Amino acid sequence: MNRILIVEDEPAISNLIQMNLAAAGYCCVCAFDGAKAADRLELERFDLILLDIMLPEEDGLQVLKRLRADSKTRRLAVL
Repeated sequence: MNRILIVEDEPAISNLIQMNLAAAGYCCVCAFDGAKAADRLELERFDLILLDIMLPEEDGLQVLKRLRADSKTRRLAVL
């Protein structure tokens, strides 16, 4: 099963995305900011990250730069 990390700070949006992707057969995990996303990526493997640009503290572009700088996440698909 494909695993998707949803990085979205708005719970209503995150829940809606998760509900629809789960209905399509995907396994989804939510993180509400860049730090929580980094924590999840240390513990779990994902096939795709859905990354919000407007996040608190560290925006999505900063998260993306950090992902691309790390050899473990460099090739991970990000939308």
